[in-house]
Amino acid sequence: MEPTSVVLADLQVVYYIKVAFLTLLVYDTLLQINEEYNHVWKSRWTLIKCLYLWTRYSTFVGASIPLVHAAYAGPVVCDGVTTFTTIFSTLGIGVTEMILMIRTYTLYERSKKLLAFFFALWFSLGGIAFWAVTTWSSRFSSSNSLPVESCYVTNSSGIGIGLVSYLVLLVGETTIVLLTLYKVFRKFSYREIGFLRSMYCDGVWFYLAILPFTIATVVCLFAAPFSGLNDTPVQVMHSILCCRLITHARNVAAEEDRREDAIKKVFKSQYMPLSNAVVDIGPPDKV
Repeated sequence: MEPTSVVLADLQVVYYIKVAFLTLLVYDTLLQINEEYNHVWKSRWTLIKCLYLWTRYSTFVGASIPLVHAAYAGPVVCDGVTTFTTIFSTLGIGVTEMILMIRTYTLYERSKKLLAFFFALWFSLGGIAFWAVTTWSSRFSSSNSLPVESCYVTNSSGIGIGLVSYLVLLVGETTIVLLTLYKVFRKFSYREIGFLRSMYCDGVWFYLAILPFTIATVVCLFAAPFSGLNDTPVQVMHSILCCRLITHARNVAAEEDRREDAIKKVFKSQYMPLSNAVVDIGPPDKV
């Protein structure tokens, strides 16, 4: 067993990271509030809008509860809080995966075969992840040798189960990005502009941006003093990046609509129909 002072210092690092990423989530939400109001809140209610709002605001719950627990709760509720936050975080990430699948489904012109594939993939991977996180969270234990209780001292036998949940996440995201890349190589042209280019490129950049966090989480399972070190960063970054995918796509689509309206107005003013023109057919002037 590590010295108590070292363990407590490691616990502080875990909480500092959680506070840092919760602060990042608040900062990004404030930065995006104008675009969110214009392109999400003012739009009609759709499945994407509901998924967006869940992804954006449920993350505050999953990221803040461990901090509230650390400040006020005791060891009696440790297992319950750990189980709730782990499952809640997994559900939030699952919703972001659903958004990515819907975007890819749109790229494939709403293919029914792809829809059936995504339906089976989401529920199969989701079932495995749910089993993994519930089994993993049940193995969290509070160390009785510490003066303060913690939900982050994990039984080493649970590392393999924790690894399964993150490998499931990696498989799902890799499948989505491979389908996107296949569509890019088949039909994408650098002459593409606007909404379609955004749909092609943003999904690839999302994967490249989130991949380091997923890999870091797997590394933390084996190398970090506490296995829960990177769970909040993964959840927060999924929320931030996925919400920016939606607002950016809608912003690009709105810009295209405004540009088309401006072009139509120009053509309408320059090529007025003859039926609206006033023609003078009076007698000619006398010389």
